[in-house]
Amino acid sequence: MKILSFTFILLQSATAILYTPNVFDVNGNTCPKIERPVLCPPVCVTSLSQCPTSFIPDACPAGQFYCGDGKCHPGVSSAFACAGVTSLCSCPQDNTPTNLLPCKIGLRATIEVFAHGNDSMLVNACTNLLKGTPGKVLSCYVSQETDLTWTSIGFTFFYLFMAIEASILIVYSRYKQLQLKNFKNEHAKYDSFSNLQTGVPDSEAKSMRFSGYRRDELGTFVLNSIVVTSLAWFIAMTIIICDYYEVFGRYADNNHLLFGNHDNLSLIFILVWHLSTGWFLGLHCYKGKLKTWFLAPVPISDASHILIEKKRQTPVRTEDMGDLVQWLQDVESKIRAATNTNVTKEIIELQYTQNGRGYIEFECVRYILNRKTDTFEPFVFSCGSSNSELIRQSKGLTSKEADERIEMSGNNEILFKMNSFLEGIVKEFSGIFYLYQLMTLTIWYFYAYYYMGLVLTCIIIGSGITKVIVSAKAQKRVLEMATFIGTAKVYRDSKWIEIESRNIAVGDVIEIVAEGSPLSVDCVILSGDVVVDESSLTGEALPVTKFALKEDNKPFIKESTGKLNCLFAGTTVLETQHSVDGDRIKALVLETGGSTEKGKLVRDILYPVPFVFVFTEHLKIVVPILIFWGIVMLIISVLMLGTEGYDAWFYGMFGISQVLSPLIPAVLVIGQSVSAERLRHRGIMCVDLNRITLAGKVKVFCFDKTGTLTKEGLDFMGAHEIDVSKKEFIPLKDNFFLFTPQMKLAMQTCHSISLVKGKSVGNFVDIEMFNATGANVDPNSFTSIYPHLSESVIKIWKRFEFVHAHAYMSVVAHDTESKMTSVFLKGSFEKISGLVDKDDIPSDFVEVAKQHALEGHYVLAIACKQLPQDFTAEKVEVSSRDDLERGAKIIGLLLFRNELKHDTADALTHLRNGGCRTVMITGDHANTATFIGKACGLLSNEQIILMAEYIDNEVVWHNVADKSKWTQSNVEKAVYNSRSGGRQVELVIAGQAFKTLMEHCWIPQFLGDIRIFARMSPLDKVHCVRLHMSQHITAMCGDGGNDAGALKAAHAGIALSGSGTSVVSHFSSCNLSINSCVELVREARCSLDVSIASYKVLIMYGETLAMNGLVMYYYKVQMSQAMWIFIDGCTVPLSWALTMAKPALKLIPFRPTARLIGFETVLSVLGQIFINSCFILAMVALLYNQSFYRCHEFDGSQADLRKWWELADNYEGAILGVLTMFQILHSSCVFNLGNKYRQGFWKNRIFLLAYATGCALLSGLVLSDPNALTCLFHINCGTEESLINLGYVVNFITPSEYFNNIGHNVIPVQFRWVILVFAFFNLLALLFWEKVVILGPVRQFAKIIANGKWQVKKAPIKV
Repeated sequence: MKILSFTFILLQSATAILYTPNVFDVNGNTCPKIERPVLCPPVCVTSLSQCPTSFIPDACPAGQFYCGDGKCHPGVSSAFACAGVTSLCSCPQDNTPTNLLPCKIGLRATIEVFAHGNDSMLVNACTNLLKGTPGKVLSCYVSQETDLTWTSIGFTFFYLFMAIEASILIVYSRYKQLQLKNFKNEHAKYDSFSNLQTGVPDSEAKSMRFSGYRRDELGTFVLNSIVVTSLAWFIAMTIIICDYYEVFGRYADNNHLLFGNHDNLSLIFILVWHLSTGWFLGLHCYKGKLKTWFLAPVPISDASHILIEKKRQTPVRTEDMGDLVQWLQDVESKIRAATNTNVTKEIIELQYTQNGRGYIEFECVRYILNRKTDTFEPFVFSCGSSNSELIRQSKGLTSKEADERIEMSGNNEILFKMNSFLEGIVKEFSGIFYLYQLMTLTIWYFYAYYYMGLVLTCIIIGSGITKVIVSAKAQKRVLEMATFIGTAKVYRDSKWIEIESRNIAVGDVIEIVAEGSPLSVDCVILSGDVVVDESSLTGEALPVTKFALKEDNKPFIKESTGKLNCLFAGTTVLETQHSVDGDRIKALVLETGGSTEKGKLVRDILYPVPFVFVFTEHLKIVVPILIFWGIVMLIISVLMLGTEGYDAWFYGMFGISQVLSPLIPAVLVIGQSVSAERLRHRGIMCVDLNRITLAGKVKVFCFDKTGTLTKEGLDFMGAHEIDVSKKEFIPLKDNFFLFTPQMKLAMQTCHSISLVKGKSVGNFVDIEMFNATGANVDPNSFTSIYPHLSESVIKIWKRFEFVHAHAYMSVVAHDTESKMTSVFLKGSFEKISGLVDKDDIPSDFVEVAKQHALEGHYVLAIACKQLPQDFTAEKVEVSSRDDLERGAKIIGLLLFRNELKHDTADALTHLRNGGCRTVMITGDHANTATFIGKACGLLSNEQIILMAEYIDNEVVWHNVADKSKWTQSNVEKAVYNSRSGGRQVELVIAGQAFKTLMEHCWIPQFLGDIRIFARMSPLDKVHCVRLHMSQHITAMCGDGGNDAGALKAAHAGIALSGSGTSVVSHFSSCNLSINSCVELVREARCSLDVSIASYKVLIMYGETLAMNGLVMYYYKVQMSQAMWIFIDGCTVPLSWALTMAKPALKLIPFRPTARLIGFETVLSVLGQIFINSCFILAMVALLYNQSFYRCHEFDGSQADLRKWWELADNYEGAILGVLTMFQILHSSCVFNLGNKYRQGFWKNRIFLLAYATGCALLSGLVLSDPNALTCLFHINCGTEESLINLGYVVNFITPSEYFNNIGHNVIPVQFRWVILVFAFFNLLALLFWEKVVILGPVRQFAKIIANGKWQVKKAPIKV
């Protein structure tokens, strides 16, 4: 309101700042007076003989009479002929005599100053010509100054309406205060989150607050009054805008306007505009409170609607954003806390089950009304915490139990409410920036700029509707992904029945069949084995074998130890294997609907964790700065243009809309969309467009090893067996048929291989090992093995599958030929050596195994225990795993080779050359990882490679090259010496050592020196990635299997999955090469660079128009309508064309800036503003010294500012307008530079075509003689008479009137070339500034500043 008051004070007191034109010519001589002949209004007389001699009308033909309209009409008499004719000499409001007749039109008066619209000056000049004659010009041809009648019926109705609405809101506000006070006194427990949610088992629900409301008749009435008032503001604005165009002329008393004249109309518009803007801004600011303001608070048990207040998730910070952003975030947090907007609010209607139980569904989860605590709780049902408890549930449910559980948890559906098209439109267009766009466009429509207003309206509405449609399609895709339609066989009421999958309940026992459709529940297998495709869930390309739960008392943890026994919603069963012929494959349902793993992923997609990026945070600072600068421009405009009416306010508001372009939000996302499409063509899918820009700032790229850096498959290299009796290794063998019988039997049986359509399915290692034996798996029973060239059968009596928590697997195998029963253990040599008696292994066992790993082998140890011949299958079944494995002895090592992909080393080199630090995070042994690291270029022999392992309960460091041990202090000294320029040191950390060093807070200090993280479990990978994220923007690349959690956690995760889009990562590549990572970084950097360029184009658009506008305000001139349309019409296409730049072929060591107010960005824009301003001022100075211009300057002292399009018919408006158009074109051209992140300037052919077309059009306008196009743009044009006087042939339509005293603004040919040369040198100056200065030393200086801050706040990092 202070700004509004200050503006009106200025409007009432400001005086125009104008120079005095047409005083002296270039030689200092006084300018001659230029008197412009102007056609006078009709001269009226009582008798035609009184007309001036030259203007006596011609005599009428016989039978016709001369009438008041200046024409002859037939009739028997004058009265009869002229009946009903509107007289040109009639002023009803002045009681003008009706016997006046008009003289012949053609009398012209001469005036010195252009004064179109100043009727009194023209009438006075014409009256002076008629002195001494009876003729006169009627006073009604002078616009009458009509004062506003603030007490008229219309205003009275407006006052009454607003007073009633204000009274309603004031009374209702007091009513709400009393209502809330009484409610809080009676129900004090509803005041806090903690009181409402104590004891809720679901951790997420604890961050929510539930409040009850029901409809209030008075509130409904007030809501309707607000809706009516909002519509009334729209109607009022529409009436005012229509009145400007004299739509209601027949209802007006005078001048065809309801409000008398345009000054009155402008004042009314300004008042209504400010009031309506304040109204809608208030509604937007309080929209959170308005959700419940019209409802009555009641206890939840009595409520019809529930308000859910959920604490906003803490955004993930991406990097150090500077003190200014930190201060802004602190202020924003305090404001949110003070205004209670640190929560999201959602009103949901309370629903009831058939049994009358109240519930709500929020974010795919059903919450049940607990009437004892009068709050809502998510339904939690556990089928058991141990394996034995789950197996005891195999009897299934009764129908009654199933119905009760479905009532509590909801149907087996992942439900979320899709917005209708209307809801989507309301949600999209209710944003604050749309309000700004709406109020800006009303000014454009009112002030005769409706041409571009319509264009911009179409663009804004079109883009908004497009976003709604795209969002609806995305929601539809998610809904399709989350929807399961089908049937299932369940065991209920002690019998198998078939039901719809949506009616499955937690605790149901279902039959698993391989029918090719996705599972709809999370369940644990009770009997049989299942081969399942989990690619749609995890991105894992190979099928996985799942096994039945063992009946023991071990705790069941679905996410870890129970993973190999669980089937998850969204996965597809490929094959089943019955444990007993003819028996069903049974599974116990653990989770349904939104609680399944698939449901959680859908919720993550629909409600992602927000992240804070410097780009978007700076935008929050830029917009207020632009608004402030726009207000400054408004004040300057008022001061410069003065108070001739209220037109200065409109000029200032135009300035604000130029400085803060309404197109900024749309343009900033164009680059992301274009990059996403290009990535899609390269086989890289993106599910979150915002991550593209974020990926452009990736500093650390983490990689899984197996299947990512290396090939998916493994090559079996042989076995290094042990002579158990001598406790020493025997020579390495690579021929299976030369192995000992125990090793042969171990390789044939110690695996988890299944068959799907005759093809082996399982772990890569298991498949390669088993293929080396030549044996076959029984397709009907995966537990029967047929050795090569043998008729015997080996039975697997029991199998303990490999899980990451145990790091090994074991089987009990029975050879039907020899009758021998053996227990075999297979796993990492560290794990297996820890399970056997250390006295039974060779003394050099660990050294030999590590040496194999250092040579690049994947090393597994095999242990064996012989069971007595009388040890039957029944005894095996009842024996515990520990009893069966106790006493096993290691019989040797199996060696596999995991070869690098052919393009891994090159891709990693590209990333390092691009300034990305590449890191390996693997589950393999540290020595194997080190070998692969050397092979792919992560490590080199010239470096000191120090490895940390956890041995005998302590972290032990050693040099990989010479095996020498190092103390931790020596490691730290070597690292510091490396940072100071000494010999490079790279660290390799193994799993348990990583955890121990983390406990001592050592890892964060040296994170930038650790190249390889080995023996990392899936959870360790997540922790490792998050650790990197805390310091740098981090990307993760993996195959989507055991690294799915890390992919999802990273700032940018890319899954190498041949299955298409992965829901666990932001990006997924059908191409299994890590070259996809290089492509992603290239495209992302290009997208970020283009987004910054588009932002700078729009800033330069606003600043160029604003700065040049000040010069035009000084001369009181304007650009023509065609020029404005050209400028606004080319900005969007040029911004779009900029985004078509393709990424640079090579990555450079620096990342593009994402700082909108960073040193480089600000200096780039300020420099260009300064250069453009200098050229404009130089052009003004040059023009002022031209003889054709001096004494023909535009005198705007009497101009009608409202008719701004008439202020272009002069040299100043034309020349300044052309230079402005060139400068805006040149700005986009300059920002097309960027060959560091984008291909060269000349490679963006689409942009060059658009730019060249614009320049050619402008050059033609400047250089051409008068023609239809130049007249359209009001440059080198004039009236037909003036052009003919200048010697031009006129064969095109010309303006009937040119609003200056000489009737044209044709520029001499020589000066036209001067303008063109000026524009060219303007371009060269801008290119020099951007290319040589900004992209040269300024960028280097900015990097030095950034690196300096980085070194202070973060651990040093080397690529």
